[in-house]
Amino acid sequence: MTHRFTFFVMLIVIVTLLPEVVICCGYLPSWPAWAQWAYALTIAWGVFSVVVMHTWMLGHVRSIRFFFATFLLLTTPKLLFAIFAPPLGAVVGLVAGALFFLAALYGFLWGWCRLVTTRVECVSPSLPTAFDGYRIVQLSDLHLGSLAKHPDFIRRIVETVNAEHPDLIVFTGDLVNHTVCEAAPFADTLSRLSAPDGVLSILGNHDELGAKYAEDMQPVHEKMGWRLLMNEHVMIDRGADSIAVVGVETTSPPPFKSTGDLGKAMQGIPAGTWTMLLSHDPSHWRKEVLATTDIPLTLSGHTHGAHLRMLGWSPARLMYREWAGTYHEGERMLHVSLGICGTVVFRLGAWPEVNVITLKNKGGNRRS
Repeated sequence: MTHRFTFFVMLIVIVTLLPEVVICCGYLPSWPAWAQWAYALTIAWGVFSVVVMHTWMLGHVRSIRFFFATFLLLTTPKLLFAIFAPPLGAVVGLVAGALFFLAALYGFLWGWCRLVTTRVECVSPSLPTAFDGYRIVQLSDLHLGSLAKHPDFIRRIVETVNAEHPDLIVFTGDLVNHTVCEAAPFADTLSRLSAPDGVLSILGNHDELGAKYAEDMQPVHEKMGWRLLMNEHVMIDRGADSIAVVGVETTSPPPFKSTGDLGKAMQGIPAGTWTMLLSHDPSHWRKEVLATTDIPLTLSGHTHGAHLRMLGWSPARLMYREWAGTYHEGERMLHVSLGICGTVVFRLGAWPEVNVITLKNKGGNRRS
C-alpha cells in the first residue's frame, strides 16, 4: 500500500505537469496576449493551492479542499485538452476540458448530496434459516465535520434508512473528520435511526486521529443509541438460531494508524456460528480475513470511490484492489460502501449511498 501511495502521488505530479508542458510548448505562443495572461493566472493559482495544502495556511481540511477543487476545476480540464487537442484539434480539446469542468462543478454544487440507495444480496448456504431475508442497512464515512452546515442532508439520510425498515443498521467508520465535537450537533438526528436489532458502529481511520476518541465518543454513541464495537462482537438471536456481528478498530496499512485486533474480537464466538465482520478498510479483507478466518460477509467503507467515478473507472482503483461494491472469493463476500461524505464535499459518479444488504440462504424459506 505504501508503494501504491507513492505511485499515486507521482501520478498526481505527472498529471499536473504534463498539460502545462504540452500547452506552453505547442499552443500558448499562438494565443492572444489576454489568453496568455489568463493561462498564466491558472498556473499561479495551481501553485498557490499546492503551497496552501502543504503549509496549512487555511487549516488542514480547508487546504485539502482548496487543492482538490483546484485540481478538478483547473488541472484536469487542462489535462484533457493536452490529451485530445494534439490528435483531434484544439476545438475538441477545449470541448473535452469544458465538459469536465461543468461536470466537476456539478459535483461540488449538487453531486455531494445526490443520495442513492444500493441494494445487494449476500447468498450464503451456511446462513441460519431464521435469518433468511434478514435486511441490513450499512452507512459509512459520514464525516460530520464536513456536513456541519447541512443538517437537512443528515435528516434525509435518516429518513431514507428508516424507510427501508431494516432488521439491523451498521455504521462502518469515519463518523467525524478530526474531533468528537463534530458529531455532537447531529446526535439527536442520528438517534432516530431505528431497527429492531439496533445500530452497531465501528471506528474509522479519521476517528482514530484522536488518542482518546473511544473514551470521548462513548457518551455520544450512547446518546445516539449506537453500540460501538471496539475489537469485540455481539450475538443476534432469532429463536434457536444466532449470528455474530464482529467489529474491529481500524486495520489499515501505513500511513494510517492500525489498532484492530480480529482475533480478540472473535474470542468467545461458538464454533460454526455464521459471522459478519465490520472493518473500515477493505484491504483488511484480503490481508487477514480471507487468510485466517471463514467469515462469510465483510462490510467496509473508507475508499469513498475517490469521490469520482466515470464510465466505471475511479482513481480509487490505483490505491485499492477492492474499492466499491461487492467482491466474492468462493462463497465469501466483501461489500465496500462508497460512504456519504469525506473531508472534501464533492461527489461525481461515486454518489453518496445508503447500502441495503439482504442475507439469503440458498435452501431457506425466505421471509415475505
